[in-house]
Amino acid sequence: MIPTEDGLYHGYPTSIAVNETGPNNLVTAVIDFSLVEQHRGNEWLDCSAEALAITGYFYIEKRDGSLNTTAIDQLRAALGWDGVDPFWLQDNDLSGVAVQVKLGFEEYEGKNRLKVQFLNPYGSTGGATEPGGDDVRRSVAARLGAKLRANAGGTSRPTPTPATPAPPAPGSAPPSAPPAAPAAEATTSTQEEAWTIYATAAQAAGVDQATMEGRWFELITKTTGKPAAELSPEEWGKVKMAIEVAIEAGDAGDGNDIPF
Repeated sequence: MIPTEDGLYHGYPTSIAVNETGPNNLVTAVIDFSLVEQHRGNEWLDCSAEALAITGYFYIEKRDGSLNTTAIDQLRAALGWDGVDPFWLQDNDLSGVAVQVKLGFEEYEGKNRLKVQFLNPYGSTGGATEPGGDDVRRSVAARLGAKLRANAGGTSRPTPTPATPAPPAPGSAPPSAPPAAPAAEATTSTQEEAWTIYATAAQAAGVDQATMEGRWFELITKTTGKPAAELSPEEWGKVKMAIEVAIEAGDAGDGNDIPF
């Protein structure tokens, strides 16, 4: 059933086909999405019983032959594609990767049709309307954290606190964070804890949001060999530890370690 309301939805790509489409034979990733949650007000509501589905068209090239970097960055950040071979998207089973799509009405041939306007990683706050969300908190911490600590008389490296949880990586549902424990003693973690540490370091290094989110999924796969949705608390602990080790080592990201 095609949805009738615009806005943000969480869902899964049920099928992906890459082909040349339209009169200009543009390389396109055609993705069918099954929608399971709808964002209303300040909360996500389960809509899985409605069996909502919609198809999105992501043009990898433009009419002039240049790359459509906007679509490419969306596919990389949300689905973990490395941006090289577009047929990787159809050759791999990505049906378990939770994503976020923004739907909007657009006029075509005199009719308003609901279309997929943007693809985000699951849990992204980029299209939400809440003021002062987690993305703003991390941005402020990266930009002003050192200055504020110096002004307050401290010089320690910024560390995440329970007051600034980050949006979760793809998974069945955003899990609740357990009580904080010293990093050196922790054997388990949550996706929020690992993401917060990673995002703070990446933003401090000047990495843009789209690149940071794409590399986040690469990091998870490299560290655990699994997609984010399948990680146990112990495996999230491994991801968190790998990030902290790289930060302490001052890794600038050479492709062999954690890519900040």
